[in-house]
Amino acid sequence: MIAAAVRPATKVWVRTPFYISRNELAVAEERRSEWRLFRLWNFSREPKAFELHPPLHAHVSLTATTFQASFH
Repeated sequence: MIAAAVRPATKVWVRTPFYISRNELAVAEERRSEWRLFRLWNFSREPKAFELHPPLHAHVSLTATTFQASFH
């Protein structure tokens, strides 16, 4: 069974950055042989897709963009 995350991109550019959760990254690492990220793009002209296989850091740069705020 394949575990998948689908990330619609943009109407135009294949390399538009996307968001992925910490949980999705953890599942990708735990289930490397089963997990895929499907990237959809170019919706308005000629829809296209490709898939990424773990480890994701081999294909993309991962940048933390949010923080969890906990009370003291």
